[in-house]
Amino acid sequence: MSTLREYAEHWFAHTSLRIETPFLLKHVHKTVREVADARPGFASELREIALARLASSERGLVHRALAALAVVGRAEDLAAISVLTASRDSWIAGAAATAAFEIEHNAA
Repeated sequence: MSTLREYAEHWFAHTSLRIETPFLLKHVHKTVREVADARPGFASELREIALARLASSERGLVHRALAALAVVGRAEDLAAISVLTASRDSWIAGAAATAAFEIEHNAA
């Protein structure tokens, strides 16, 4: 892969990111942080990719995006995430609530 963006796209597409339980959320934090620490700029690229995937019609991609944003999201992302807390899909609504909570409580 020639660019960090291509690497981040590939990583996002092929990495399982699930946040239904505290254990899984902790695992996502650890996984994303390890890659971000090893590749400067990765977190920023992952954030952009995740924000774009929030509009996907594939619920798995939306959930994965929310899981990524739980780690790399910023306060300005909360508006896009908050819309999904009202989803009729409880899996998506729960992931959105978790992502919003993580962003609100882990902002540096």
